[in-house]
Parts: sequence; structure tokens; C-alpha cells
Amino acid sequence: MAEKKIKFTVIDVIIVLVVLIALGIGAVKVFPRLFNNSKNEKVDFTVMIQNKDADFADAITVGDSVTISLTEKDGGIVKAVKTEPAKTMAYNSIDNTYSNEVIDGKTDVYITIEADTAVSDLAVKAGGTAVKVGSEIPVRGKGYASMGYVIEIND
Repeated sequence: MAEKKIKFTVIDVIIVLVVLIALGIGAVKVFPRLFNNSKNEKVDFTVMIQNKDADFADAITVGDSVTISLTEKDGGIVKAVKTEPAKTMAYNSIDNTYSNEVIDGKTDVYITIEADTAVSDLAVKAGGTAVKVGSEIPVRGKGYASMGYVIEIND
């Protein structure tokens, strides 16, 4: 029997090149996650909790130990607490305009938390909780608990 000779065409070469490029792109995306070099640092971040009663803000004190995850494993220390009157966007149908109106009896609470985190090129993580600007995060301490949004990270 005669052996069949394998012939490569231009289309075969293009297919092989496309596969090699796809493998290269996949390796670039996967390997940084596998060899993620992270540094352990203390990071301060600010969480904004909106539309709360004044009693809520009074319960939070500097130095409190807080939990910032649903599993109660990840936590930090309250470094600063600031309050502002809560505002809402109101529509005036007579003038056809919008304005910020103060909500009576409600405050926005800004809590600065210091936590031990793993900082890498991809994320800032406090234990298993990713700390990202704009992400919703729980804040629970002794006598208070709420959900807020990370608005600032200072590393």
C-alpha cells in the first residue's frame, strides 16, 4: 500500500495561525490570574449609606470593629464617620425642572473603614470580599447593619 502524502494549503496555514493566536490570547488572560502577585496592605475605603435615621449614624463610632461581608469573615475598623442631610431628586412639573430636595429626618452616612487587604493588579480584596468603587457592600457593627456603596478607595 502506498502512504498518503499530507498536503498543506493556504487555508490550513491560516487555520493553524488563528488557533495559535487564540491560544496565545487565552494564555495572556489566564496566566495573570494563576500567578496573581498580591501584596497585603491596609487600605482605607469610604462606604456611603443613604437615607438613614440620625440614630443610625449615632450608633457608629470611630474604632468600631465592622464586618464587610455576608459571611462575617471579613472586617475592618471604622476610622471616620461623616453625615450629611439626605437629598432626593424632585421634579417640579410647573417649571419643568429638577432639583435636589433635603429629606427631613434622614441622613447620608459616610463611613471610612480601614481593612487588611490583598492588593493586586486585578483587585483589592478584604479576605473574600472584593472592594471596588461602585460596588454594594454590607457594613455591620455592634447595634447597626446596612448595605452601602464603596465611593472611594485610598491605598
